Amino acid sequence: MGATAIAGPDESEPPMATIALTDDTFEQTVTEQEIVLVDFWAAWCGPCRQFGPVFEAASERHPGIVFGKVDTEAERRISAAAQVTSIPTLMAFREGVLVYSQPGALPASALEQVIEGVKALDMAEVHAQVGRLRSLNDLPREISADDFAAAWSAEAVVVDVREPMEYRAGHVPGAELVPLRAIADKAPELPRDTPVYVICATGNRSLAGTDLLRRAGVEAYSVAGGTSAWASAGREIVVGPYAVAAP
Repeated sequence: MGATAIAGPDESEPPMATIALTDDTFEQTVTEQEIVLVDFWAAWCGPCRQFGPVFEAASERHPGIVFGKVDTEAERRISAAAQVTSIPTLMAFREGVLVYSQPGALPASALEQVIEGVKALDMAEVHAQVGRLRSLNDLPREISADDFAAAWSAEAVVVDVREPMEYRAGHVPGAELVPLRAIADKAPELPRDTPVYVICATGNRSLAGTDLLRRAGVEAYSVAGGTSAWASAGREIVVGPYAVAAP
């Protein structure tokens, strides 16, 4: 019986355009390369196997972009740091900034839209937004009831994140009702050139609202003690659905 030769690699095929990213290479890759797309995947994941060829084909069409793959089973620390909770997840970095993150297996056309969108970004504006977010993170999240009272007397912007029934039972004069569940949608309408004070009943929901607004670039502060502290100090309370008392 004749021996069967073991076939070597087919050198006529182009090399793989995607690269495996590990804990040792991930940070350097996303910070030093201009545009990096990262596919978080696992071998057992059906949608990951579906998206893999789409990602690979896109890498062949865009040789100027780095296409990296993170095996979430082997690189658990990267996945945890990136807060990946569902796979496949696609992330896009440009000039070291995370500019896109979305779970799900994208079709080829949608992936192309993401790539073109990342290419078209005004990075000067993106870096300015990142700088603002970092400066906001350096500010205290919460202010005292007395400091809020001083700001309120100067006609501060106040957002009440309680539910309508709570708001009608009594609120700080001039406070606008925006329930916590709606605060992210309200963020684009809020000013960027002046502080916004977020208040609830005692200060818990207002901290969550403050964090949401700051992620949207709003200089927001949670009022410690909330409406309860305001009322306990003997300050005016408005009852009813309107921001200010009827004349």
